[in-house]
Amino acid sequence: MIRVRSAAPSPLRSIVLVARAVVAAALATVGLAAVSQPAHAATTFVSRNGAGFDLNGSQFRYGGTNTYYLHYSSQLMVDDALGDAQSMGLTVVRAWTSLECGGDKPNSASACGFGTAHWMERWSNAANGGAGGVIYNDTAPGGLVQLDQMIASASAHGIKLILPFVNNWRDFGGMDQYVTWYGLQFHDQFYTDARVKQDYKNWITHLLNRTNTITGVVYKNDPTIFAWELANEPRCINASLPTSGTCTADTLTGWAGEMSTFIKSIDANHMVSVGDEGFHPGQAGPTNSFPYNITDGVDHTRLTALPNIDFGTYHMYPQAWGQSPVDTWGTGWINDHNSVGTTLNKPEILEEFGSTDQGTRDAVYQNWVNAVRTGGGDGWMFWLLTGIQDDGTLYPDFDGYRITTPSSTATMLAAAAAQMGGNTGPVDNTAPTTPGTPTASAVTATGATLSWAASTDNVGVSGYQVVNVNGTTETTMASPATNTATVGGLTPST
Repeated sequence: MIRVRSAAPSPLRSIVLVARAVVAAALATVGLAAVSQPAHAATTFVSRNGAGFDLNGSQFRYGGTNTYYLHYSSQLMVDDALGDAQSMGLTVVRAWTSLECGGDKPNSASACGFGTAHWMERWSNAANGGAGGVIYNDTAPGGLVQLDQMIASASAHGIKLILPFVNNWRDFGGMDQYVTWYGLQFHDQFYTDARVKQDYKNWITHLLNRTNTITGVVYKNDPTIFAWELANEPRCINASLPTSGTCTADTLTGWAGEMSTFIKSIDANHMVSVGDEGFHPGQAGPTNSFPYNITDGVDHTRLTALPNIDFGTYHMYPQAWGQSPVDTWGTGWINDHNSVGTTLNKPEILEEFGSTDQGTRDAVYQNWVNAVRTGGGDGWMFWLLTGIQDDGTLYPDFDGYRITTPSSTATMLAAAAAQMGGNTGPVDNTAPTTPGTPTASAVTATGATLSWAASTDNVGVSGYQVVNVNGTTETTMASPATNTATVGGLTPST
């Protein structure tokens, strides 16, 4: 049975049609997805130009979002979330890259939370000739192939990605797993232990030099990637492993300087950011407002001033941080970080923000994104855009910040993104037409050449995805630009 799927940006959602066709006993269920080409797809890298971003010789400002679960989710969930982002006119999405497991060493807290089949890095006692070391899940399902699929889908949807290399927090393993591999005691030894730092550098090198199995593009040469990020919210603490008590702003700033320089020595194409929460923006701030202090080793001004850090990042959760009034405190936090960018002559982005008060959320978010736009900020990214799961239900609202589309908040943010980016035209919400039923030729015991009637769309179609569907597991077999593809590696049992 040939599954023909047209991946349409929400709110149209993904259209699934089934057509029967006899191909060969050796062929598995295969899906075809036509991917719409956005009206203003960029083919070059975003770069820093003084205190702003530049794309194709023009200023680049944006509205965007965070979606952390894409790197371990099905193709359906990835395409749905990125389709939603595209439909809102969001041009940059921040997504995760790392899933660390203990492997032959103990798991840190929350490591391998999705089971041992889902991992990017783990320890193997057999590595390095039996001496042991970290290995990478390059080809198996649940590993780096899913990163390939995420990046390919972002490219097809006209979206650029900010990609952190590691998580400060214990979710997905994170920094604590690096520390646990060596039996160390303190969270902040991630920043100081020579072995841990080398493993982190090795991971960076592996990602930058990886060739995407879907697009054929080496990561460090892929303009889909907006920037690399040292970590998600690096701090001396993470509420899991204890801190040594010796970690300071010097520790984090020294580490960030070393690692950002290392990245630039391999990848001259992409920008680099720290991923910090923006503590200590250099202003006095309100009385008893801890985010204005050098908190847990984070000194935003020093970090952003590093020569190989291209732009500043700051996050904002007034309620979780105990700051009030929420609206005006947040606006002041935004203005103070805009001032950092002006002083340092570097862009600043509000990389995460959220309010759990859904009754006032739309009005508060409107004020905040207006403050970014009118105050000289270069981008904003709300936490958190989510789509559907494999069973068609919405991804759960685990933390109270979830935004779905359609919704009043999504509508407001879509309009704000158009203002931020200087685009007042309509967003393309038209789905590509469904690809025709595939026919097979040159059939062998392990594959065939497939062809189908091409899709059309008002802005054109950039290509197709040929997907091997095995129960709930989907594996992209090919991403041709035209309406034909040769697929191999199939057996009657697959």
